[in-house]
Amino acid sequence: MYQRVQREDTVRIPPERLGEDIDAVARELTRTTLEGKIGADKTLTLIASNIERVGEGRIVHGDGAVYQRVRYDALVFAPTLQEIVE
Repeated sequence: MYQRVQREDTVRIPPERLGEDIDAVARELTRTTLEGKIGADKTLTLIASNIERVGEGRIVHGDGAVYQRVRYDALVFAPTLQEIVE
């Protein structure tokens, strides 16, 4: 069954991308890291849209990247038991 859900996740913005527009980089990295992937809840994320940053990013000691929380709407496929897909 296809569902539209709102999710939050963390994306890693590498140090070489910090000079660019942070919103555009966060949107691009959210799409590339999450679309087409199966999550822990056994759903396949097909499309991530309406991506927005949540709060300030964090820098972890020993890593020059920024870890940024993002909120996004996702179109996911969540198969149910004995569901027939054509």
